[in-house]
Amino acid sequence: MHNMVQRTDHPMAIWTVRSMILGLAVGPAIVLLSNLVRVASSIRTLHPILLYAIPLGALLTAFGYQKLGPYLKEGGNQVIDLINQGILDIAHPTTIRYEQDRIQHSQHISTKMAPLLLANTFITHLVGASGGKEGVGVQIGASIGSYLGRLESKVFGYKEPIKQTGIYLISGAGAAFGALFNAPIAGTLFGMQFSNPRVNRTDALLPCIIASFTANQVSQAMGIRTFAPSRPVAFPLDLNTLLVLVVLGILFGTASRFFCYIIHLTKQGLATLTTNPYVKAGVSGSLLLGVSLLINEFEGGFPYNGLSIELLLDAESGQISRFAPMLKLLLTALTIGAGFAGGEVIPIMVIGSCTALLLAPLTMLPVSALSMLGAIGMLSGATKLPLACFVLGLELYGYCNPTPLFIVCAISYLVSGQSGIYERQIKAQVIEATWEV
Repeated sequence: MHNMVQRTDHPMAIWTVRSMILGLAVGPAIVLLSNLVRVASSIRTLHPILLYAIPLGALLTAFGYQKLGPYLKEGGNQVIDLINQGILDIAHPTTIRYEQDRIQHSQHISTKMAPLLLANTFITHLVGASGGKEGVGVQIGASIGSYLGRLESKVFGYKEPIKQTGIYLISGAGAAFGALFNAPIAGTLFGMQFSNPRVNRTDALLPCIIASFTANQVSQAMGIRTFAPSRPVAFPLDLNTLLVLVVLGILFGTASRFFCYIIHLTKQGLATLTTNPYVKAGVSGSLLLGVSLLINEFEGGFPYNGLSIELLLDAESGQISRFAPMLKLLLTALTIGAGFAGGEVIPIMVIGSCTALLLAPLTMLPVSALSMLGAIGMLSGATKLPLACFVLGLELYGYCNPTPLFIVCAISYLVSGQSGIYERQIKAQVIEATWEV
């Protein structure tokens, strides 16, 4: 037992070295992911006929998971479970393992996960499914953390404790998020909070900071292309404006709640329809293709397929269709239902920004600021991470007027309900009860 304590309570110097190595590994991986998405999107833009391959892309994605391991599809949940198990072990080392029967548990993430996610994300954007990339990026970062922890244990010949595993996963996920958005502080907060927003692993603060900043610097040095919105116009605060911000927070929180409901409803509906992953992928992929072609008939393009970053940029100037939020939500739900890899963060930001623009005639706020408040406010409610999203808004948009953003993030979070895009967060109540015992 004494030896185990020595191995889990490493001094800050050791974690400084570990975190720098982790950041140096995560940075290039995120650059690779970003470049794959960019290349796939460029190819699809040059050859729109690839959109007709959406059902095939869904089937190829399902095939990859079935051949390499269906449990890999639950990679994000496994990361959250392992981190939360570390919290439980710290609180009560003898407690029952956290929901161990839900997925195939080990203290490590499979080495198959990162390569498979990279390939599947390339397929997602090559055929034009409506997905993001940050969800995959976070899983890849956590995977690299797990790989490094396993390598260290093998080299030094000791069993890696779950507490140390959790710190590696937290730091890897935070580093990936920070590099993806060029927002290392938000990445730090995201890594520490995304698995359980109500319980912070403060023992992971230093490693997560170092890994996030290192990965961010490495990715920037390698020329990563990150989303760079224009700087929103600041505006003065008075009582009327504060009331408007509260109402906006309520609306964005409700929108995030509706988003999560539609996503969960789509998943449940497809699960009820069939348990065959290929049938599910084929049906969802065909629906996704049909809706995309129908939108093209009415709007003369495919603005809601892929990342849809152009939509977010158009929203900053107030140039979007009033149907944009619902159409992007519909395509995103079908994309997730079809099993495509990617993530929901960027689609949520697009939907939130477009939703905010529909409210522009009812407010006196600058359009650019309203677009930013919608994107970050809805993200706050959907992720249950108001502080991380608040900081992301400041870093990503370079916003110099923090009070409105903080109010919207806080209110949106408070009214968004318990269900979020990270489904395993719902079970965090188990951990909270453990701390209270």
